[in-house]
Amino acid sequence: MNDPANAPIDIEEQRAWLIEHRKATNTSWSEIAKRIGIKQGTLSQFGGPSGYSGDERRIAETVFRYRQLLDQQKQLTVEAPKLPDYFTTPTSEQITMLLNWAQRGRIIVVATGAGLGKTKTARHHRDCLPNVFIATMKPSTAGVNNMQQEVLKALGEKDAVGTPQRLSGRVMDRVRDLTNPLIIIDEAQHLSEKAIEEIRSWHDETGVGIALLGNMTVMQRLEGGARAAAFAQLYSRVSMRLIRPVPLQSDADALAEAWNVHEDDAIGYLRKIVTMPGGLRSGTMTLELAWMLASAERMPLSVQHLQDAWAQLSQRAVAA
Repeated sequence: MNDPANAPIDIEEQRAWLIEHRKATNTSWSEIAKRIGIKQGTLSQFGGPSGYSGDERRIAETVFRYRQLLDQQKQLTVEAPKLPDYFTTPTSEQITMLLNWAQRGRIIVVATGAGLGKTKTARHHRDCLPNVFIATMKPSTAGVNNMQQEVLKALGEKDAVGTPQRLSGRVMDRVRDLTNPLIIIDEAQHLSEKAIEEIRSWHDETGVGIALLGNMTVMQRLEGGARAAAFAQLYSRVSMRLIRPVPLQSDADALAEAWNVHEDDAIGYLRKIVTMPGGLRSGTMTLELAWMLASAERMPLSVQHLQDAWAQLSQRAVAA
């Protein structure tokens, strides 16, 4: 790579490349401007017939940097599969089965460790079927009112305001006349007891399906200690539940298959990784880095690349 400030830059060469690149990629000026970091009007003038009346050297240097970025990315390109946002695993199939059951007007709970794909599975379910809504909870939405606002946002009502009673009425009005509606509450571990009970009341009054998705503390709260009594009405209505702290070995195998990893030793090592904190997410991050290492060496991916990648990633905490 060269620093354009210290390199001879041919302005006309950069202009010609930019025009040809735009045509070859069928990309708009606005999209290229976002990638390069120059205002659309400035860039389109630079690449237009009349040219740019300002500092063309500065624009040409920026285009040169963008060309170098593309060249660097090409050097890292390998025969890695382009993964879809969602691919099937045995665990995702079980979660989907529970979501289908919930859409018949039931309450289900899915409690898993990090990185088992429950959120992606829920989004895939929503994208494939009608009347499925996902509201993702956060610590800031623990209370009843904030939880209701998140659910109404998922139902298509932004900036909903009103008393808790009024907001619950709006939620129930939205789902009452739908066919097999399902409200998926993701990251449900953040909800307060009152918020969870409010959700349960929607089910009781309208028959809307409810899916509570979260980490392992979701079931611990419902089943354990003094809090179990507080959730007695909800717990008695939970018709199906899935509790899975770590991925199955077959989940790791599905991840390997999606990445076209077929060597037994590499699959075996990947199985070990996904049983550690981070689950399939850790496995995916390891595979991404391993492919990069393999590309730099111009070699096919091997277990050694996976080991080197995991050695680097495991030195820092994996996000839950």
